Amino acid sequence: MDSFFATDIDSNSIEYLLSEDESKHCVRVLRYGIGSEIDLLDGKGNQFKALIIDNHPKRCKLEIKQVISHPKSDIEIHVAMAPTKNMDRVEWFLEKATELGLTKLTFLKCENNERSSINLERLNKIAISAMKQSKRYYLPEIENLTSFNEFVTKIPSGYIGHCYEGKKIQLKEIKKSGVFLIGPEGDFSKTEVDFALSNGYQAVHMSDFRLRTETAALLSVLALL
Repeated sequence: MDSFFATDIDSNSIEYLLSEDESKHCVRVLRYGIGSEIDLLDGKGNQFKALIIDNHPKRCKLEIKQVISHPKSDIEIHVAMAPTKNMDRVEWFLEKATELGLTKLTFLKCENNERSSINLERLNKIAISAMKQSKRYYLPEIENLTSFNEFVTKIPSGYIGHCYEGKKIQLKEIKKSGVFLIGPEGDFSKTEVDFALSNGYQAVHMSDFRLRTETAALLSVLALL
């Protein structure tokens, strides 16, 4: 059964109108008709079993038959990363990380950043698509660019991957749940690394090889699972 996104649906709703984009996908692309059953997801853990009662391609109307609430996992998977110059790589990471259970993605303003802005609307659409495709019930929160020092001060513990020499723990030593800092292609500055370490972050040995930002970020997701 295909799933559709319903961001503004209420758990007490009896009927619901799909958005124009979702209506078009449901009726014109997937060719669902009156009487077809579909799932609605609100990204907050609720799954709505629905029946199509009007298959208008712009305003598909549904009757809600059942609401199922799915408990949220206790594991927090929060990646804070510098956006890459090529956003295709960030989008690839977000898609795969959402499928794996990413709970939050924060973009960092670092000294060596290659990009100073991001398109949150596009990234949210990618996350929604990945959530629906993977049959997950929670949409990851995506946070706009935040200065490195501000973020570390606000969340003063977690893990950081960097390429400098120094004491590091292995990936297998990471405790499940938490926040993981991933830097830009040019790495964090030494000042940023020192600031993180002084605020309770642990340096992690990511690999014996040089990893791209999005590869390191996906590895951090797997480590926090």
